[in-house]
Amino acid sequence: MQHPATFEAHAENGTPVREGGMAALEWVVARAFFPLVLGGAVFWSIAQIEAGAEPARAVFLPMLLSYAVIAAVERILYWQPAWLHSNGDLKVDIGHLLVSGLLTTELLKVPIVFASIAAGVWIAGLAGGSLWPTDWSLWLQLPIALVFGEFFLYWVHRLSHEVDWLWRFHAMHHSAPRLYFLNAVRFHPVDIALSTFSPMVPLILLGADGRLIALFGLVSAVHGLFQHANIVLKLGPLNWIFSMAELHRWHHSRLLEESNTNFGQNLIVWDIVFGTRFLPEDREPPVDIGIAGLPSFPMDYWGQLLSPIRWRAIQRESAEMGAGPSMIASR
Repeated sequence: MQHPATFEAHAENGTPVREGGMAALEWVVARAFFPLVLGGAVFWSIAQIEAGAEPARAVFLPMLLSYAVIAAVERILYWQPAWLHSNGDLKVDIGHLLVSGLLTTELLKVPIVFASIAAGVWIAGLAGGSLWPTDWSLWLQLPIALVFGEFFLYWVHRLSHEVDWLWRFHAMHHSAPRLYFLNAVRFHPVDIALSTFSPMVPLILLGADGRLIALFGLVSAVHGLFQHANIVLKLGPLNWIFSMAELHRWHHSRLLEESNTNFGQNLIVWDIVFGTRFLPEDREPPVDIGIAGLPSFPMDYWGQLLSPIRWRAIQRESAEMGAGPSMIASR
């Protein structure tokens, strides 16, 4: 049975061609949905924080609502019909959400944050005061923090594609057979710990407080959902600021020359600086995604969790299946 939002006519890459009211709705959502949701989440959270709310509580509701509304819109204004259906990956991604997205970061947060705060106090003592402009408006602090923190995110992500032992942990994220909102948490615990704390620690060392750290986490979470969402998005000039879905879909390509691009987690600024931004205008991103050359990569939760330990065995099994060189083997 055809999905209610799917019409007989389709674009060459499988994207449904919508007509009438659905076409008008898609046009608006494709351009306004992301900035409205992200901007609304940040506006609400800053207002709550300035009213005296505890930062973690201030960002919780908009983060939760973002999950719900993005998941709902995916079912109506989807980009790829084939990506609507789970082939066992939904259950696996829920496992990653609970373990990597929640448990791992929460367990590590207390010792890492306390150690960073202690080191930050020591640095402030040497410098004669905090190096971070904590007295500035949060509306000014947040964009500065995003650009600064993105530098560390960019290099952690890029090195995860270029260094063998890091790729073993990051490969799990690229094993996804489709892109949809919950791919934002499809990370090995080691990988997500590196991504979470690589920008957080430098910010705390410079003196950024809990308000800014919470807002940084909010932007990362909401942006990550959109970045992987199976929604028609046409962001135009914003693709020169944010590392959004139109860019990130190329990052999940099976072709190395396409996947080794667009490393930005939230912003695309450092890809521009280091020449890795990639958004061709003559074709659409690939629909067939995954890890080239590793057909035996496990698709169950425990198999993925243990994949870094079994890496050589996975490569050997893939070679026995007649697969070509894996992505990392070409690096």
